[in-house]
Amino acid sequence: MTMTGMSRLRRFSLFTLMIGIELCLLVSAVGWLLSATPSRTPLSANPDLTPLVDEIRGRMSGEIIDPLIEVKPGITIRVSNIRGFRYAGSIYYYYIEGAPNYDPLSRGIIRPDQVEIVLRETSGTQTIVLYRVH
Repeated sequence: MTMTGMSRLRRFSLFTLMIGIELCLLVSAVGWLLSATPSRTPLSANPDLTPLVDEIRGRMSGEIIDPLIEVKPGITIRVSNIRGFRYAGSIYYYYIEGAPNYDPLSRGIIRPDQVEIVLRETSGTQTIVLYRVH
């Protein structure tokens, strides 16, 4: 092989190496972007959550049957605060900000990154946070 042929081969190898590195970077960037996108559409995109708020307020006021249980001596709470409640095929949990709560998130049974906050209701006297587990 002549000197010109070897020099062309080196240029071709360097060019191929550079293209390969760029492709690897591009593929890894696309993979990272795809992994960062949410895997499903969040329920919070649903504009009408009034029935869920009514469900919680009904349970807290006693309009909807939700038995009280004693979690500690002298402390009673609604069963739905511990076990959640089923609505439209999903189980929802809630807690009241600034009050003692016994839902799975407040007790530390599940991590914040395992839940989807559906609603933070501030229209009443108490702020209620409604969520579901992924």
